[in-house]
Amino acid sequence: MSKGTSPKFSKLLWLLFMIAMMVIYLLVISRLIDAFFAGNITLEIISYSIAGIIWIFPAKWIMFKINGTDQPGNK
Repeated sequence: MSKGTSPKFSKLLWLLFMIAMMVIYLLVISRLIDAFFAGNITLEIISYSIAGIIWIFPAKWIMFKINGTDQPGNK
């Protein structure tokens, strides 16, 4: 965290950043999956499942950044 901002404000900014990135990710992924697999429901379900797991890794990094830890398990 920077020295000039309060911890609550900094956490709010990171949270807003995470929400904005999730919306952008959702829009891009849904358009790509729809463009590539428009007629095949099985491939769409598989693609959405994989995309649903992939977003966890950047969100995990942002949540650790919000809480001020560098790695899982640090307190």
